[in-house]
Amino acid sequence: MPKVATTLSDLQVRRLKEDGVYFVGGVVGLALRIKNFQKTFFFRYTSPVTKTRREITIGSYSVCSLKRAREQAAEYRMQISEGIDPLLLREETLQKQREEAVRQERAAITVSKLADLFIQYKDTFSDWSVKDRDLFFSRLGRYILPIIGKRVISEVTPQQIAEVLQPLWLQHRAVAAKTRQMLRQMFSWAKAKDYFDGANPVDPQVLQHLLPKRIIQEPRHHAMLAVSEMPRFMKALMQYEGIAARCLQFAILTATRSGNAREALWEEINWDKKQWIIPAEKMKASANGDHIVPLSDQALELIRSVQTQGYSSYIFPSPMGNGKLSDAALKVVIRALHMQALEKGEKGFVDPKQKTKNELPAVATPHGLARATFRTWAQDDELGNDKRFSASIAELCLHHKIDDAYNGAYERNQALKSRAEMMQAWADYCLTEI
Repeated sequence: MPKVATTLSDLQVRRLKEDGVYFVGGVVGLALRIKNFQKTFFFRYTSPVTKTRREITIGSYSVCSLKRAREQAAEYRMQISEGIDPLLLREETLQKQREEAVRQERAAITVSKLADLFIQYKDTFSDWSVKDRDLFFSRLGRYILPIIGKRVISEVTPQQIAEVLQPLWLQHRAVAAKTRQMLRQMFSWAKAKDYFDGANPVDPQVLQHLLPKRIIQEPRHHAMLAVSEMPRFMKALMQYEGIAARCLQFAILTATRSGNAREALWEEINWDKKQWIIPAEKMKASANGDHIVPLSDQALELIRSVQTQGYSSYIFPSPMGNGKLSDAALKVVIRALHMQALEKGEKGFVDPKQKTKNELPAVATPHGLARATFRTWAQDDELGNDKRFSASIAELCLHHKIDDAYNGAYERNQALKSRAEMMQAWADYCLTEI
């Protein structure tokens, strides 16, 4: 049986000055602690749950009167009689309050706020490139936020996602797919972070029933040049200054994709064998292995000419730094040469068979110039190779898989001698007007 303390009056409590613990009476276990002139009421008790001695703070004497302290202590004593530990109850109550505050805060998260949180996460824990980050911001600002930016994420529906995607779905399917992927990643991340507990509204299986059916269009090929136009183009290209022009020239002479030319490294050049060895992982058809490109005399002369233009691991570095050129840089060169030709009253550099969506002649592309025109020249052009080379050799030059009776033999030795002869003949033809 705990000792019953003398019941102190409020005046007596006020007069207490010395540091120490004073049981003030009125309720068993109610006490006042004085330390450094600070007076605090607390309640000392034996927990009915843990059977240990515990104490719980009631409040400072400056804001909690003796009467209020006794009322609170009496309430605690009542809880103990019912088998409840006051301190555990307080902790559970505070935890529920914190959880409720978090729930209310998360319940108010909008798509715009979610995007901010997701970007912070990506900036901190992801290695996304500057290009990917810029594209994220562009699509977010242009397509997503204007429509659902103010929507609370827990209330976003598949119908609203479809509203975002619908303007892009038919005419810009690739952009629509990327935007859908962005949204799906954001909502998946939000669900993982417990920002909402509903189903992800970006569900392709649901969206397919909410978006218009796509009309299948004929595949569009990369605009090329007529083979007879290549020497004229190359003459104009060689007179055009800039590292992007030299990169495009190299891509054409080697019949490679513009991405491979832009990413070409000095370490990939075998000067002794006159070869450019592109690692398999850089190739579109990586399963075909490394791509060995025999370098013509003109291609070798070209890369030697850029060796003295500053140091970079890239053969054709961006003028903005030592990184690689952008794909747009090569397209800008072609467009500029096309416009120069028109201003001179000459024929522009367009595909003789392909039109744009507006039914205008399609200006040649880097891929069309370097690969499609080469393949046409290699196949049956009487002005070019005069059918001296087989289709299989041309396909190997393009790093394509070939399916004929000689497939195995070609893959074993890669027909390097014939390919070298073909690439030299192609370079000679391209530069016939030089």
